[in-house]
Amino acid sequence: MLVFQNVTLIGYMLVCSFTPGPGNILALNTTSRYGWKKSLPLVLGICAGYALVQLLCTIALYELQSIFSAILEILKYVGGIYMIWLALHMMRSKPETQCDDKQPTFREGMLLQLVNAKIYFYIMTLLSVYFIPNLHTASGLILAGVVAVGIGSTASVIWAVLGAGLQELYQKHYRFINIVLGFFLIYCAWTMIRG
Repeated sequence: MLVFQNVTLIGYMLVCSFTPGPGNILALNTTSRYGWKKSLPLVLGICAGYALVQLLCTIALYELQSIFSAILEILKYVGGIYMIWLALHMMRSKPETQCDDKQPTFREGMLLQLVNAKIYFYIMTLLSVYFIPNLHTASGLILAGVVAVGIGSTASVIWAVLGAGLQELYQKHYRFINIVLGFFLIYCAWTMIRG
């Protein structure tokens, strides 16, 4: 049973981390528009935001289970609205010109993760189904959290690298790509809000 549970845990973590979600889509879109170097602060913000959400969820679930469920319910609507705004902005955007001074920021990446209800649900499931029932020490819980953050951050970085590799393709077909990615974000928001 324990081996099966570990296999399902790893499968759950990989599927949730590598499937399209707001952070992965933003990483892909940003690096395809700006390139790796200019997008690195945003990607680092996504990873740091992921770590912060992991920490917040761990503390909340461990200490404040009844209060956090109400906050999570509100957060899914706030996150859904933000994701729809982001999708519409993405659909209307054009490739950046060389003279444009605006660059993606660490803060934008972190903000996305703070309102990204997908990772809240993912982390809360990890904690309540896999981590807390099976890990009986604080150090075990911290180590499991570090592994989860590592897997999630690796997924975002891979999506960002793919975006940087597709930069030339993006320049030629940006309208179609932005619309498709925008619809993915709207779909993410819709599935999240409908619960």
